Amino acid sequence: MKIFLMGATPRFDVTRFDSVADRLAQTGGNTGNQLIAYGLMKPLVCDDVSWDFHIGPERVSAEYDLILIAAANFLFPGFDFGGMADFIEQTDLPVAIVGLGAQSKDYSPRIPLKPGTERLMRVVAERAPIIGVRGAFTAQVLEEMNIRNVQIIGCPSYYMNGEGDPLACNRALSEKPKIAVNASRDVVGHAFDAQKMREVVASLIQEAIRYDGIFVAQTEREEMVLATGSNDTETGAALEKLGAYFADSVPDVKLLKTWAKEHSRVYWSVEQWIDDMRELDLVVGTRFHGAMAALLAGTPAFVFCHDTRTSEMSEFLGVPSASIEAVERIELREVYDRIDPDHFNARRAELFPAYKRFLEVNGLQHRL
Repeated sequence: MKIFLMGATPRFDVTRFDSVADRLAQTGGNTGNQLIAYGLMKPLVCDDVSWDFHIGPERVSAEYDLILIAAANFLFPGFDFGGMADFIEQTDLPVAIVGLGAQSKDYSPRIPLKPGTERLMRVVAERAPIIGVRGAFTAQVLEEMNIRNVQIIGCPSYYMNGEGDPLACNRALSEKPKIAVNASRDVVGHAFDAQKMREVVASLIQEAIRYDGIFVAQTEREEMVLATGSNDTETGAALEKLGAYFADSVPDVKLLKTWAKEHSRVYWSVEQWIDDMRELDLVVGTRFHGAMAALLAGTPAFVFCHDTRTSEMSEFLGVPSASIEAVERIELREVYDRIDPDHFNARRAELFPAYKRFLEVNGLQHRL
């Protein structure tokens, strides 16, 4: 089988792009998107895969057997996927879509989508035997559109290692644990509660400083500039912006800047991201895929869910998590004690058979 991949892509040639902005654009604006596509493709069996849309729909129709969409939070008012709908409509190929998510501040299923996004959903519903969605809320959003050929699967990254490699979690955190945090500083406005989100982000940063931990950026450009060792002008501007953002919430802004300059990280390679997470004792933050990179490495992780996209996946997949609305304060040792590896491993084992059937119904051969 020859697969044409749309949506998220698993990798790019980082040497072709020098600036953070250009590299981030290759990931679709979020390095976590690469984990989605990598996780989707890793267990699949195919003769060829391409995501070079420049070849055009005519060649795709002639040379490929199926269009596979590695989806993310497509069902969001600000996104218009009319271009993707146009491309697919100009082919005669079947479609499979995996990991489709809805993003909202609340659980009203009537999200005001752009016409192009609605059209994409209807095209996909016609050509895909069954649509793989992130959680129950996304399924409700599609049901409002009278699209019912849906199966809840979570995120394909969850399944990429196969059924082995259960999460192990030592019940005592070392005296000087190696930790990483992630925090969606630049998407506070998308949260259930924007003020609570700001408090959670600030608390996570303070814990990272306290434990001399690293910060793993996924969309945060300033932290990415610091991580990539950009020139003095860009570095200075990034530090000033961080200082201004946390001026009212972090007690020592000078210490924050010193820590951020030395401890910010960004991963343009999924393999390197997961490998580095193996060296840690704990990963905590508001990023679902930041947690997933750790869990795939066997490292305990915890998500503070701040919107529907993080909540529905964490709940369905059994990922250790809590809503930001339930947070009073964050203390990493207490968070660690809340992680139940047995629950995570049991839920993972329970979900694998359904995911394998989902792939097979969509005509996707796999190694799972």
